[in-house]
Amino acid sequence: MDFLKGIGKLAGDVTGKVLGGTVRVAGELVHSNYIKEIGNDVERITAKTGEIAGQAASGVWDVGAGLLTADKQQAKSGLDELGDAVTTTVTGVGHGIEYVIESGKDMVTGITQNDKELLKEGAMKMGKAAAITTIGIGLVDLVDGPDGTGAA
Repeated sequence: MDFLKGIGKLAGDVTGKVLGGTVRVAGELVHSNYIKEIGNDVERITAKTGEIAGQAASGVWDVGAGLLTADKQQAKSGLDELGDAVTTTVTGVGHGIEYVIESGKDMVTGITQNDKELLKEGAMKMGKAAAITTIGIGLVDLVDGPDGTGAA
């Protein structure tokens, strides 16, 4: 259902602009390009998350509607959408893991070769990954509510 995809994309875009924009403003206030880059990444990743959530919701809707109406094509279309959402998510997680591993390698190489610049670069990339992850998990906790009990 394209309507659900649109809602997910819109929610992700708006949330990304609010969260990313807030982080960017903080970067402006302290004159830090590093923090502004984190804001840009938060916006991009949050928008993508909304898009994936909308795609998954659309897939669930189509599977359910297809099963209820015995429309095999609609159910198959929904399953395909769910599969695409899972594939996109797994790919994104894989890229994130690669980024963290690469950052860790840079840090270790920087330490072992006494390369302060490489160590600093690896630490900054690791910090960026941690900040983006923390904001993302915070967003999920906000939506999910305290201890997974739903929004209050």
